[in-house]
Amino acid sequence: MALEPDASATSNSKDKGSSNDKSGSSSSSSNNHSGGGGGVILEDTAEMIQESSENIKTNDNRVSKSHGDSGWQNNKDTKVAAYANDLLPTTVTPTRYDIHLRPDIESGKVTGSVMIVATVNNATQHIVLHAAASLSISSVTVRSGLAVAASVTDKDISYDAHLEMASIRLPHVLASGTSIGITIGFVGKLGDGMNGLYRCKYRNRAGELASMLVTQFQAKSARMAFPCWDEPAIKARFTLSLTVPESHTALSNMPVVDTVSLDGGGLKTVYFDETPVMSTYLLAIVSGELDYVEGISYGGPLLAAGEDGEQRKRQPVVCRIYTAPADIDKVKFSLDTAVHVLELLADMFDYEYPLPKLDLVAIPELEAGGMENWGLILFRTVRLFITAKTSLWIRQKAVYVIAHELSHQWFGNLVTMAWWDDLWLNEGFATWIGIHVTDGLYPEWRRWDHFAIEDRQAALSADSLRSSHPIQVSIKGSADIDQVFDSITYYKGCSLIRMLSAHLGIDAFMAGVRAYLVAHEYGTATTADLWRALEKASGEDVATLMCSWITKIGYPVISVDADFATGRLVLRQNRYLHSGRPLSPDEDSVVWWVPLGMISADINNGRRSRAIMHQRQETLDIPHSVRWIKLNHANAGLYRVCYSPEALQRLARAMEHGELQTGDVVGILNDTVALVVSGYVRTSTLLDMLGSFTKAAGDSYVVWQIIGAFLENMNQTWADRASPAECVQIVRLARSLFGPKAAALGWAHRTDDGPLVARLRAISIPRAGWAGDPSVVAQACQLFDELYSHPDESDCRPFHHDFTASVLEIAVRSGPRSNYARVREMYEHSQRWHLSEDQRMAALGAMACAPADDMKMETLEYAMSDKVLPQDLNIVIGYMVTSAAADTGNRQVLWRWFSANYQRVVARLGESSALLGHVVSAVIGNFSTNTMADCIEAWFCDKRTAAFDRMLPQSLEFVRVRAAWYDRDSADVAQWLLSASVV
Repeated sequence: MALEPDASATSNSKDKGSSNDKSGSSSSSSNNHSGGGGGVILEDTAEMIQESSENIKTNDNRVSKSHGDSGWQNNKDTKVAAYANDLLPTTVTPTRYDIHLRPDIESGKVTGSVMIVATVNNATQHIVLHAAASLSISSVTVRSGLAVAASVTDKDISYDAHLEMASIRLPHVLASGTSIGITIGFVGKLGDGMNGLYRCKYRNRAGELASMLVTQFQAKSARMAFPCWDEPAIKARFTLSLTVPESHTALSNMPVVDTVSLDGGGLKTVYFDETPVMSTYLLAIVSGELDYVEGISYGGPLLAAGEDGEQRKRQPVVCRIYTAPADIDKVKFSLDTAVHVLELLADMFDYEYPLPKLDLVAIPELEAGGMENWGLILFRTVRLFITAKTSLWIRQKAVYVIAHELSHQWFGNLVTMAWWDDLWLNEGFATWIGIHVTDGLYPEWRRWDHFAIEDRQAALSADSLRSSHPIQVSIKGSADIDQVFDSITYYKGCSLIRMLSAHLGIDAFMAGVRAYLVAHEYGTATTADLWRALEKASGEDVATLMCSWITKIGYPVISVDADFATGRLVLRQNRYLHSGRPLSPDEDSVVWWVPLGMISADINNGRRSRAIMHQRQETLDIPHSVRWIKLNHANAGLYRVCYSPEALQRLARAMEHGELQTGDVVGILNDTVALVVSGYVRTSTLLDMLGSFTKAAGDSYVVWQIIGAFLENMNQTWADRASPAECVQIVRLARSLFGPKAAALGWAHRTDDGPLVARLRAISIPRAGWAGDPSVVAQACQLFDELYSHPDESDCRPFHHDFTASVLEIAVRSGPRSNYARVREMYEHSQRWHLSEDQRMAALGAMACAPADDMKMETLEYAMSDKVLPQDLNIVIGYMVTSAAADTGNRQVLWRWFSANYQRVVARLGESSALLGHVVSAVIGNFSTNTMADCIEAWFCDKRTAAFDRMLPQSLEFVRVRAAWYDRDSADVAQWLLSASVV
């Protein structure tokens, strides 16, 4: 989306297919297709229990983390238990669920029943499982073998709303080692937020606004749809039946095995095949009036020699992309990508895709960019709607997100982290695979270079804070789970995998990964399990090498003191903090294993050295003839490098002479920017080096993007306290760099332009416009007028689609006031202008670039209306504070609106929504004074912040870091601006 117990102790956990014997699942489903089923004993319960007794001894994947039987109180609203990390006891665990749901889209009511086959691991009189407060259990019966069923009355069911648990007290003790059948009838609610089983607005076959059904169960929302053991380690098989309107296409993880039309009411019940053993968060449902496109991917089991006349290596898997009927022509590129990537991954892992089908669905309202449900992957529409008019950057993102989510079908679904403290095993690896596959498919995109300036930087930035957390993070409680889906988990995790794979070698690394998947298939695993597999494949002590990287906060900065005259290189590592050097020995107690990745044109023929740093300080000998030394070649390591003045000057000359590859120029620039903000290097030193970096950059957009982001950040930081003349000088500096670059590139997209030039043009134009370049502003406004005035001439648009966002932003920010209303019209009627999905989002974002405060307020209110999806409020706020067209005054306007409308924002996004944390971070994280940080901190002190209690202190720490930067370097910058000739 993209954690020590024994991995799946079930004796049949290696059964890769689904159960085709529907003597249990089909019969039980047909007995419940009316949607009731409260206290009914399913006719085949005894048979299913007997089957489970023989085949599934236990599914207790984390007994060591359980806390035994509990003394729950028989009071419905009493808080009755306090488990560590809110974990369920494992006295009883499920092996199979048979679920029926009958949702009423109009009323929002869901009636359902679930028959659970479970194993009693320890003698108990209580069954404890998850049930959200929105679920009302109407009846419970429990049966053991052929014994008479025990009915449970309402007074025997107690709830804990905080823990979202229900305890069922039985009239007798269940003996250890027995299998039981639990039948629960319940009533629930369809959500209008983006978790659980919820309603999602879309256009049906008639083009009318309607609601489709969608699930989002990760991380802990399956319990909102049905009573269950909603933890990743407690895996089971699932059989599902769903009663929906006749006009709907119903989808789930597995193929449909039967459909029964119901008499009257225009309804049908759809029955799905049984899933393999999997976690509850991977169960998925989609139902709506949908169409699909189909392709065949040869990612299934290996064929026997000569079995297939076409000599295919693997068996076929049917891949489909479902979407609203009107959008079916927008997903061909995504289908082709999915078909190809599935084959690549099956070969890369040397393990077949284990399900009989793979469906991808475009969902208009989805909290994340994608969700990896096994066999039914959901995506935001912008990630699948890729047409000839889609910008290059969105196309690149689409390939990456598809590869990321498909990799989860193995790394996350087949083998699942045992608990959320090891979430990085899922998300860090999927991020690495997503970029690795994208880079292999489209090497011209230089995807790892972009990772270095965006994703890796996000991880380095977050992990340089005192308020960061280790990759292997302690989960404080269930409310804490969603917050660890962050840049540390995804991008630091990915960076460490990249660093380790580069050190071990890709062949040894992938051999270890394949062994890990086979060893833990259909079960759970921990970080230690991955290390053991990699150690066996590589012969290296991986656990020792990686221990500090995984279990400790932060990363090092390597100080390089090079004495070229004597040939001595002194290296010292210390913890890097964005706020400056560590304040105490306790903050700097970790010594990391660091692969130095050292290069020089005069050593080893320019090849990367495999030298490793193990100590706090080490001294290396280098030849006297060495002209320059560069550490961390290609940004493969997760650390920063601080060069002595002489070493940095030598690197500057090497850059000017083209001796360094783009990735190494990026590394030097990224590190220097960070070291400036944290006080290791003066701001004037970086400003003096801008000429060297621009000469080295050439047409590399990644270097120019870092320069542009640095100047924007500097402008935001200085705007609150510097003199107006100094702020004008900073903007002029940006114009002196990006104005000529934009003029040289021009607005016309040439046929011989490669993707990197196209990206550079898309970066240079908006930054020149932000800096007030008159020719860029005039051209953008003229092109916007032409676009708006000729909506039906999509085939002869006056500019390339990669520039659409730039044109719209500049037109709103610097053009006449009427452009604001025009862009809003284009957003609301995007079909008229033939805008692609990403261009429609760009129109929404451009509205946030309006210059007048009243227009900014109007945009924020508009974002709260039914014209804008809740998930897209984040787009509006993001554009308002971080886009190239953002005004420095936007922060205050946004804070005034947010603080006055906080409860409305919470109600719109949901108090536990991950989106709420992202919005809070965007609203507050771009201020630059301690006064504002103190004000914000005081304002939140009486608010409920459980959903973002990690993000809040991190955002405030960023504010104080900026304040310290200005305090430290304001005089230095003032002197530099005074002496610089910027026009």
